[in-house]
Amino acid sequence: MKNQWKILLCLVLAVLAVLGTGCDKTDVPGEDTGDSTVVTPVVQDLAVVADGTSAYSIIIREEAADAVANASRQIMSAIQDTTDVKLKWTDDYLDPDDAVPTKEILVGLTNRAESLSVLQDVKYGEFAIRIVGEKIVIAAWDEASVKAACNQFVNYIKRNAQAGTFTLAGDYTADGTALQGISQLPHYGAEDEYVEFIDLADACYMLYAQDTDLTEFEAYYDTLEAAGYTRVSAHQLGDNHYAIYTNEEKIIHASYEKAKRDARVTIEKAYDVSIFTESEYEKVCEPAVTLVGLEGYGGIEGTIPGTRYGNPIGLLMIFRMEDGRFVIVDGGGMANETISLIYDNLYELAVDKDNIVIAAWMLTHAHGDHVGGFSMFTGSARKDLVTVQNIVHHFCTNEQYKNCNDSGRAAETRALMKQYKGANIIKAHAGQILKIGGAEIEVLCTSGDLEPYTLQDHNTSSVVFRVTAQDNSVLVLGDASYITCSYLVKAYGDYLKSDMVQLAHHGYAGGTIALYEKVDADVLLWPGGVGGFDGGLEPQDLKNRETNAVAISLAKEVYVAGESVFTFVMPYTPKDTDKPIIIK
Repeated sequence: MKNQWKILLCLVLAVLAVLGTGCDKTDVPGEDTGDSTVVTPVVQDLAVVADGTSAYSIIIREEAADAVANASRQIMSAIQDTTDVKLKWTDDYLDPDDAVPTKEILVGLTNRAESLSVLQDVKYGEFAIRIVGEKIVIAAWDEASVKAACNQFVNYIKRNAQAGTFTLAGDYTADGTALQGISQLPHYGAEDEYVEFIDLADACYMLYAQDTDLTEFEAYYDTLEAAGYTRVSAHQLGDNHYAIYTNEEKIIHASYEKAKRDARVTIEKAYDVSIFTESEYEKVCEPAVTLVGLEGYGGIEGTIPGTRYGNPIGLLMIFRMEDGRFVIVDGGGMANETISLIYDNLYELAVDKDNIVIAAWMLTHAHGDHVGGFSMFTGSARKDLVTVQNIVHHFCTNEQYKNCNDSGRAAETRALMKQYKGANIIKAHAGQILKIGGAEIEVLCTSGDLEPYTLQDHNTSSVVFRVTAQDNSVLVLGDASYITCSYLVKAYGDYLKSDMVQLAHHGYAGGTIALYEKVDADVLLWPGGVGGFDGGLEPQDLKNRETNAVAISLAKEVYVAGESVFTFVMPYTPKDTDKPIIIK
């Protein structure tokens, strides 16, 4: 269909070129015209509806999204309501033998040459309404801008149309901006390419281009550089390609996923990108990863005497890098005890106990058992005993949270992030590689990679990343759901192989057999507590769930974080055993 569209467009352009040679021409007085002539434009009012009839049709692209179709119908309704005349409404398909109608209202990127001619001067996020010949062109590259343009035109109709008649002034034009902040994003792909923009929250928008290829994607690098952007990095993760570009005002992340043949380009306010580049550092310690047991803190009474379980268990992991700085994952739940658990473990692991630096605080998602500890710590006096350099997250829009009826603590956590003065607040995107003290943190998936998708489970918004230090790799799944895990397998395949893996969603529904088989980890980090592992939370032990059983069977060691704290100095070598060793 796409190739047919382009062929038809070329034919239309050729026809217009031929017709153009027959236009009335007027010599410019006082000049030696020779063989040259100047076309004098004719500006005339358009009788869209006259004497209770109309020859006009409303045209949308054959593959137009529902939002564009609905916006164009608003024009049809406005004309019918004011003039009592119903215009024909159809898509832009034409049989090869059909003549192109002369009187049309073109909405969005249609296959008519007039649409493309107006769009050549329209930036992303903006719209323009022009009269070209006898056609009314409502032009924009994205759904939001098409809707805004249609709304403006509808208002004009309501002010100027009346029973049986609607005349559009020949000098009528309209311009506007529907999406702030994306006009600096250069056009992606061919000049006739229609793209979709998706709001990712936090003043971050994503251009989503389907049915593209690697050649077209890599050509966009040149487009960005020609527009004044500087490359920060470009690399592959598995078969997927990623790049980061920036200028003084904006940062752009571009990704191409081979399996789906789609491109995603995000644009947002610029920040310090030094975390994505190599820098010299002094090695002061061996890297390590610590899984902190949260069982027994802030939970509800469990079925095993003397222990407590419940939602506030959560997840808390701490990575120490070779330069002595730390990376914290989440922080546990809304319990006073988590303040001490975070600080005391940092203090214990720190080389310089008077200068504890958190290079990155990674927040997988906004559920209280994951960001609650961050909230408690930020509101405590211990906050002033550490330095936080970067906070990394990918929280969703309010609309997405409404769709799943679960916003967690997103709003509160966003507000608390700002209390760390001088810290970068980084929106996580797949393909980012954070480079900290000899380690690399690869962001593999965010909810942005699943768009366009209606969030049905907050856990699906979990950021998935992998930390590699001293050739040891640790895959952090957060509360990844079936949707997330299925995506990971399709997008990365064998590239997911890791030495350690944090069990998805504490052992509840989430992880998949296919994922754990691809990861094939020797060490399984179980953050859900001994109670969940052995059956304190469910009639059936969570360790016996089919997905968990597969993950355990592939491992050599399984560490169940109840009230224990496990620290692994890297490089870590598990015991060589046929049966997994369970350590609680």
